[in-house]
Amino acid sequence: MKKLIYILSFVLLFSSISYGYDYTYYVGFRGGLSHPTGAADDSLTMPFEGVVGGVLGFRLSKNYVFEFSYTEHENFNDSTKNSMFAFNGNLLHATQFWEASRYSVMFYKSLNNPDAKLNLQFGLGTGLLNWEVREPLGDTVINVTGLHKEQVDYDASELFFSSALGINYNMSSKWTLSTDVTFDYLTGGGAEFDPLVKSNRNQYQMSAFVSLKFLFGGAKNTEWTSDKSWQTPTQVVVQKTNGIDSDGDGVADSKDRCAETVLGALVDKHGCSIDSDGDMVPDGLDHCPGTSRNAYGSIDINGCPIDTDFDGIPDYMDNCPSNRKGAHVDASGCPIDSDGDSVPDGLDDCPNTLFGVDVDKNGCIDLTMLSKTLVLNVDYLPGSFEVDPNNRERLKDLSRILNFVKDIKLDINAYTDNIGTTVANKKLSEKRARRVLDYLVSLGISSDRIKVFGLGETNFIASNNISAGRAKNRRIEIVFYK
Repeated sequence: MKKLIYILSFVLLFSSISYGYDYTYYVGFRGGLSHPTGAADDSLTMPFEGVVGGVLGFRLSKNYVFEFSYTEHENFNDSTKNSMFAFNGNLLHATQFWEASRYSVMFYKSLNNPDAKLNLQFGLGTGLLNWEVREPLGDTVINVTGLHKEQVDYDASELFFSSALGINYNMSSKWTLSTDVTFDYLTGGGAEFDPLVKSNRNQYQMSAFVSLKFLFGGAKNTEWTSDKSWQTPTQVVVQKTNGIDSDGDGVADSKDRCAETVLGALVDKHGCSIDSDGDMVPDGLDHCPGTSRNAYGSIDINGCPIDTDFDGIPDYMDNCPSNRKGAHVDASGCPIDSDGDSVPDGLDDCPNTLFGVDVDKNGCIDLTMLSKTLVLNVDYLPGSFEVDPNNRERLKDLSRILNFVKDIKLDINAYTDNIGTTVANKKLSEKRARRVLDYLVSLGISSDRIKVFGLGETNFIASNNISAGRAKNRRIEIVFYK
C-alpha cells in the first residue's frame, strides 16, 4: 500500500509541470492481472491475481518509445482452481505462494498514427524478475535442491525476454489511458537449481495491464516556416568579374558552366546555382532555405512548404490538410473541438456547448425545435397512458435544450380519438399529458415551467372512421412560449 501511495504521489507531482502538446516523457500508474505458468507439474498452475506498479517513458521519435516499468506480483496455486482464469483463490488450499518484483525495459513502435485518438503499439524488451516461493500461510521461503545437490532457498533474480501488444487511448494532450498484454519468457539465467526443480518452476508469465500516463516535456512549434523569410532579408552577393556575364551571376561566360542562371540566385565558382537544402529552389531565391527533406514534393515556388489550409502546419506534416480556414488545430494539423459538437475551436461561436446538445453551423445551440409545436404521436394501447420508447428519446433531446434555455415555458396538450365516452377520454388525456410532464421532470425540467391540459376528443386532425386516422388523433402537442 505504501508503494502505491508513493507511485500516485509521483504522478501528481509531475502533473504540475508545464508541457507542450508534443510530449517527450511520460509517467504513470499501472495495475492489472498476471498469471505465471509453464511448470512441468500442472499442480503448480497459478491463476490470475492482481498486479500494481508504475511506468516511466521517453519518446525517442514520433513512432518509437522507450519505457521502463516496475510491477509487483503475488500468486499461489490453489488446488481447488483448475483454470488460469480462476480468480480469488484461497491460501488454505495452496502449496506454494509465489511473490515477484518485475523490472523491464521495452521499446514500443506505434502501428498507426500515434497522435490519433486510438493507436496500436507493439513492443519488445527484456528485464529482471526477482522472485521467491514461500509457504502459503507463513513467511518462510521454501527450500529446494540446488545445482550442486545442496539445500537452497527457492528464489532467484531471473532474466526474461518480453513482447507486448497494446492500445493507447489519448484522452487529452496531457493524459493517455493504455492497455497492454505482455508475454514474458523466463530464460533460466539466474535460476541455479537442480534440473528437476528448475523444470518445475514457472517458465512463462502472462500479464494484462491498464496504465494511466501523464505526458510532459514537449512543446508545440507554432512558428510557420515561411515566417523566417520576413525576419532576415536575403543578401544576394554579386561577384565582380571581367568580361561578358550574360546571366549577371558574377561569373564570366567564358568560365560559366551554367550560363542561364536565374537572376538573383547565389552561384558557386562555376556559375551554377547553390541549393543548400536540395528543394530545387536556389539560394538567394529561397525564402525558406532550411526546408526539411521530408517536405520534398510539397514545396511552393518560393522554396517554402505548402500549407493548403493555412493552419500553420505544412502539408507534409498535416494529417488533416483541408481544414476550414480559421480552425484551431493540434500538433498533427487536425481540428481541436473542445466541446465535441463537430464545430472546431476558432470557428465555434459557442465553444462551451453542453455535450449532446444539437448545434447550428456556428456551434451554438439549435433552437429551431422550439419554434414550432412538437407533436408526439403515441400508438397507445386501449386505456394506456405510457409514452413509448421512441418518443422518450425525443423528450430527452428536448430536455437538453430546455435545461440550457431556462426562460422557455411549455404547455402539454393531450388529445384522444372518439372511441369511448367523452368524460372517460378527457380523464385519459389528462393522464397522458401528466405522464409526459412526469418524464420531463425526471430529466431535470422544473414542473413550474410546465402546464398540462387534457383536451380529450377535440381538435381532430384526421378521420376517426379509420384506424390510421384515429392513431393520428391520439397525440400529445407541446407548445413553447416565454
